[in-house]
Amino acid sequence: MAERKRKKRDPQQRRAEILAAAFACFSERGFAATRMEDVAARAGIAKGTVYLHFPDKEALFTELVSGTVSPILGQIDGLAANEAIRPRFAVSMFYTLFKREVLETDRRHLLRLILAEGPMFPAVTEFYHREIISKGLGVLRILLKRAAERGELRNPALAEMPQIIMSPALLSIIWATLFERYEHLNTQKLFDTFLDTLFVPEASAP
Repeated sequence: MAERKRKKRDPQQRRAEILAAAFACFSERGFAATRMEDVAARAGIAKGTVYLHFPDKEALFTELVSGTVSPILGQIDGLAANEAIRPRFAVSMFYTLFKREVLETDRRHLLRLILAEGPMFPAVTEFYHREIISKGLGVLRILLKRAAERGELRNPALAEMPQIIMSPALLSIIWATLFERYEHLNTQKLFDTFLDTLFVPEASAP
């Protein structure tokens, strides 16, 4: 009986172990090729235990993605709520957080999988758009509109295109996946240069 008690896991701990196993399987095999039994085997538990926590692998994947990106959006949302913070600084923090928390970690594999396999799994991409992309665009619209009103954008029309802010982040994921072994991309320089194309120099801003 004592041995059985030692083997029991707190539900949150077990859930975290399943997510860690799923992350490893998705990174190695891809989303389509990963099966729930693969996740169970990696976690060292029965397949039924995985289903007690997650109904399917889409639920596993969406929770992993949400846990990766939502904290970044939360911090940027906080910056956007403070009108004393210049929009350029807030956008630069988005790139800094993305670089540190995603691009320079194994979490980049999750975004790579969305780009590569998302069209085959519309439920996953719909979740990602609804919970991550749409919310992120909402925050960026606030920042760009504020920058346009203050005369800080090189082209005020950019305020209507918040998607453009995400383009260097997506490029960095694609480059790291396909071309980094052939030619290094300095992502920090990419982000800094892109900021210069969006915003007027701070000394020239009103």
